[in-house]
Amino acid sequence: MSQMLQARLAGPQDRIATCPFQATRQIEGLNPRNAPYWHHLLIGRHIGIHRPDGRHCNWVARLLTADRRHVQKCLGPALNLGRGSLSFDEAISDAFAWFEEYAARGEAAEQAPRGRTDCLCFSPLGEIYTVGHALQDYTAWSKIARSRGGHYNMVTLANHHLTHGVTHVPLEEFTAQHLQTIALQIIRTPPRHGFSKRHSPVDRDDLSPDELRRRKRTYNSIIGILKVAFSHAWDAGKIETDRPIRCLKRISVVHTPRLLFLNRDECRTLLKRCTPALRNLVLAGLYTGCRVGELANLRVEDVGYQIFGLRISAFKRSPARFVFLPDEGMAFFLRMIEDKAPRDHVLLSDKGKVWQRQHTNLFRRAVREAKLPLEFVFHGLRHTYASDLIRQGVPIEVVARQLGHADIRTVADTYGHIAEQFREEQIRTRFSPLDDAELREAHLRSAQIEALWHDVRTYDWRMYGATPTGNERRPRALVRTPREVLEAFEGQLG
Repeated sequence: MSQMLQARLAGPQDRIATCPFQATRQIEGLNPRNAPYWHHLLIGRHIGIHRPDGRHCNWVARLLTADRRHVQKCLGPALNLGRGSLSFDEAISDAFAWFEEYAARGEAAEQAPRGRTDCLCFSPLGEIYTVGHALQDYTAWSKIARSRGGHYNMVTLANHHLTHGVTHVPLEEFTAQHLQTIALQIIRTPPRHGFSKRHSPVDRDDLSPDELRRRKRTYNSIIGILKVAFSHAWDAGKIETDRPIRCLKRISVVHTPRLLFLNRDECRTLLKRCTPALRNLVLAGLYTGCRVGELANLRVEDVGYQIFGLRISAFKRSPARFVFLPDEGMAFFLRMIEDKAPRDHVLLSDKGKVWQRQHTNLFRRAVREAKLPLEFVFHGLRHTYASDLIRQGVPIEVVARQLGHADIRTVADTYGHIAEQFREEQIRTRFSPLDDAELREAHLRSAQIEALWHDVRTYDWRMYGATPTGNERRPRALVRTPREVLEAFEGQLG
C-alpha cells in the first residue's frame, strides 16, 4: 500500500481529508510565526504551512529519517503573493513523492498510520460470506456497543493473529483444521507491545513453559472473538449451519499465581521517583486497589459519601461499589479534596488535566528509575494492594469485595498462595496443646524448630507457599479441545 493510501485508509480516519489548512481562507487565517504549522499524515510524515510574515507563505513537508532526524523540504507557495501558488492536492502529491524517494533509498523511518486503529486490516470481496465478513460485521457492532478500550484491544488482537490466515475461508466451511492454522499462527508469532515492530517467527520448541501458557491464553481470547462473531452471523442468517460455532473450543490453561507486586520498601522507592501528580495517583492506587480509570473518574463528592471510604462509579463492566479506607488513606483523600467543588475531579495530572493515558510513560520512567521490573505497570498497584491485605490476614472474601470482584475465585486463584504465610502462623500459634510428651519434645527441640522456622521464611515472600507446577498432574479439562489444536500446542504435528 502506498504511503498516500495509508494516510487515507489505514488509520482510524482519513488524515489527508482532516488537514485543517486545505482551503485558501484557512491558510489566510493562520497568524504569522517562525515555526511552521504542521499536520500529521503518518507517523514521521507531516505536511505544513510556513508563514513567517505577510510576504512569505509556503507549503513544507517534514520527514523522520531512519536515524531519527527530521528533515524538511519547501514544496512551493501556499498563497498567491505574486509568484503563483500550489493547491492543497498538488502539495500533498509533491510531499508524498518526496516521502517515497526517501523510502526507496532506505533513508526514511518506517511509516505507520497515526492514531488508534478501529477497523480490521481486511477488505471483504465477493458474495461468499467468509470469516473476514463475519469479523467485519462484528467489528461494526463492537465499535458501537463496547468501550473504546475494549474495542481497540479486540481489533488489535484480530489484526495481529487473524488477518493473515483464515479471513478468506468461507464461514460455512470453517472446521477444526482451521483452528489448527490459528493455533500455529499464535504459537509462531511473538507478542507485539504498543507500536513496537513485529518480531521474527519463533519455533514452538524455543518457547518457555510460561511463554507457551501465554500463547494458550491468547488462543482462548481469539476463540472468544470468533465465537461472538460467528454467533452474530448465525443470528443474522448469514450461514445455514451452526457447525462453525460448535467447533470453537478453548484449550485448558494451568493457572499460575500472580507474582509481580511490590513490598512496602519498593512502594516507597517508586513514590520517590514519581512526579508530584503521579505520586498522588500512585498513592491513591495503593490505598484503594482501584483501576486507573476508576481513580481518574473520582469526584470530590465521592469521598466520604455515606461510608468511611470512596464511592466508585460503574466502570467498563464493573458495577458501582464502595471501597473502604484506612485512616491514612482517608487523610490522603481529604487533603486531595480541600478547596474543591463537589463535582471537581479529585486527581489531576501535573498540567491540571483529567488523567487519561498520560500516566503511562511517566509511570514507566518512574519504574525504570526505581530499578523495579520493567514489566511492572500501573495495574500492578492493584495486585500490590490485594497481596498486602491477604498477607495481613484479611479474608479473601473482603479483598474480593474491595476490588469489585463478584466471585472470590479470581482472588483466590491469583493471590491464594500469599495467604499461606498467615495460615502457617495461625496454625503454629493457635493450636491448643494435645499431648504432654510431644509438648516436652517440642520444648527440647525449640532451637531446631526456630532455626527451621527462620530458614523456610527466608524465601521470596511472593513465592512462599506456591505449589510447584513442574511435575503436577494436569487438571482434567472441562472442554473438549479439538485434537488438531492440541497437536499444535503439544508439538506433535507430523
